[in-house]
Amino acid sequence: MRILLSNDDGILAPGLAALYRAVVDLGEVVVVAPSHPQSAAGHAITLRSPLTVQQVGLGAGREAFTALSVDGRPADCVRLAVRKLLPAPVDLVLAGINAGANVGINIFYSGTVAAAAEAAMLRLPAVAFSADVGAQEVDFDRAAGLCRWVLDRLLACGLHPGQLVNVNIPVLGPDRPRGVRVVPQSTAGVEDSYHRQEHPQGLESYRLGDSFSFAPAEGLTDVACLEEGYVTITPLKVDLTDPPRLDKLAEAQKTWPALPGQ
Repeated sequence: MRILLSNDDGILAPGLAALYRAVVDLGEVVVVAPSHPQSAAGHAITLRSPLTVQQVGLGAGREAFTALSVDGRPADCVRLAVRKLLPAPVDLVLAGINAGANVGINIFYSGTVAAAAEAAMLRLPAVAFSADVGAQEVDFDRAAGLCRWVLDRLLACGLHPGQLVNVNIPVLGPDRPRGVRVVPQSTAGVEDSYHRQEHPQGLESYRLGDSFSFAPAEGLTDVACLEEGYVTITPLKVDLTDPPRLDKLAEAQKTWPALPGQ
């Protein structure tokens, strides 16, 4: 099996190396990742600038491996790798391990999920892995072991072309994780704030604060279960169509008058 590994924390991120070590025995693992951190880059791609690719040596000793660094977004890395850089087709794309959870509506901002979603758009099976951050640094080796455990179960269930799965590891401790939950994405809002600053020239600027909180999420969702200490697994779709609304509008369209000028 040929696996493409990418992320949004950058080529030197410890979560990327930990995930590589956790899955390298599955087959041929190729790493193509952003040259610099791209957190919250979402699904942006580079249009007007060339993408520079460099070979980078990572790790040391028996754990050393070679990766390709791309000065672009996470989606750039996956698309460029699949379209141009890799000499043979890819069987599976993995993104992560991100330093920070990607749950709820934050999925839309996540470069980690975007890398996996880009693979799904290219009709490849893909999994995004993220680890929640607590008061202490993430134990990426332990988190990677949990990611591998989940990946083995996903592969056993069958990961098919175009399928996308989002996995989050909770803050780890002696009693965590408490288990695994397959849950939907929360659509509850996020509470955040912008900090205003005045400048001598009479200008003002605003910076988004580093802290945020999710609005209370009812029922079993990725936000609620991750907070409770569970590993969360959420299957996602690239198709954002709202089928019930589509049917309602299609029915209403039958009564609409002709377009002006027709």
